[in-house]
Amino acid sequence: MEDLTELERGPDHLRLVLAVGEIGVWDLDTTTGQAWRSLRHDQIFGYETALPSWSYDDFLSHVVPEDRAHVDAAYGAALEAKEGWSFECRILRADGALRWISAHGRFLHDAETGHDRLIGHVMDITESKEAEERLRLVTSELNHRTRNMLSVLQGMVRMSARRAGSVRELEQSLLGRMEALSRSHALTVQLSDSALRVSDVIDSAISPLQPEPGRFMITGATGATLAPKIAESLSLALYELTTNAIKYGALSGESGRVAIEVSRLAPGRARVVWRETGGPKVSAPERTGFGSTLLRSILRADEGEVSIEFAETGVICTIEMPVGHDAAESERATRGEARLEGRRVMVVEDEFLIAISLEMALGEQGALVEGPYTRLGDAQKAVSTRPDAAVLDVRLGSQSSLPLARDLHALGVPLLFVTGNVDGEELKQEFPECQVLSKPVSEDRVVAELKRLIERRG
Repeated sequence: MEDLTELERGPDHLRLVLAVGEIGVWDLDTTTGQAWRSLRHDQIFGYETALPSWSYDDFLSHVVPEDRAHVDAAYGAALEAKEGWSFECRILRADGALRWISAHGRFLHDAETGHDRLIGHVMDITESKEAEERLRLVTSELNHRTRNMLSVLQGMVRMSARRAGSVRELEQSLLGRMEALSRSHALTVQLSDSALRVSDVIDSAISPLQPEPGRFMITGATGATLAPKIAESLSLALYELTTNAIKYGALSGESGRVAIEVSRLAPGRARVVWRETGGPKVSAPERTGFGSTLLRSILRADEGEVSIEFAETGVICTIEMPVGHDAAESERATRGEARLEGRRVMVVEDEFLIAISLEMALGEQGALVEGPYTRLGDAQKAVSTRPDAAVLDVRLGSQSSLPLARDLHALGVPLLFVTGNVDGEELKQEFPECQVLSKPVSEDRVVAELKRLIERRG
């Protein structure tokens, strides 16, 4: 205890350090299992005021079942070796929130009582753990994209080399295709998936080729948004079509034109039709080049389909692909043109900041928010009010909100799932008319999708 002398001389300073660091302290008698704690300790476990008593078993009951064994094993090892106790684990707070904690304890022997003690501190490290997880996901996605990019470049080199008639032709072919990839990559970095529109990808793909004014006509649902991977594939496909049109098709002469029409098919799907007219007479090529191979295969892995028709009047390429919401509709929703005035919306979300942000965003649109609920039991008690719609996080700590979703679905309540770790297709199999958004997602997107769900139900 000698190294605590300086701290004992300045208890006010010690209290300040603990308060600023939001550190809880505890003193556990390992013989009786009873512990003294600071108020902050109990608050970390979800209690606003200090509990009358606390034991090792009370602590262990808060540890999630998946982590309980290794925490208890570390405790037993510390007692046996008479050494410090240090661990990280997940806990389920008294208010139902799932949090990460880090704890460190020092082993001491109390000569007066003859009991062994562990004295230490505990901290809530949820934010740092979530940051670690986000970094892991970003790193994984970066590695995945890098491998994909290298594979695409290797394929470009191999296929272009087979078809090139000269080194100069090979150089021009490769440089053009690499520039298309570069432009698409820059576009996906600059824009989020909630703002990446079909029109952005079309402009990015054709503008560097500087066609003469009036040669392109672009119509239809160009405000539909795209995931970055789909945008990359579409950009490369449009580059190939534009290049071929300039070399052999409608853009090789003075009177040729290209029409690009975007149309919605079913929810989550769109069709892009590239149609050339006014150019030289077209016939199917005798051999399949890299461009045609690329067009037919590039979107296949991304649930897309491509077909090419070599009509005599001009090439027609039809691309079907998955799309998201319409950016213009979201903008109108957030400007108040599509309000949720008077609609009762149940919000079930155990992350406090996300719940508050959703409550504020929905309130600004005139919605009457029920909740936000952080516990499954509390939300289930409110089902009988039959809200107009519900926004649900699938995971509530160690619980699932699916039983609640089934109750709401049985009442005909539209469901919007906002989740970070659940397969949307599996949810749609059980709840065919639901909408699923993956975290992180903007409140604007939630508002727009919620309005669309409510309007669909009439």
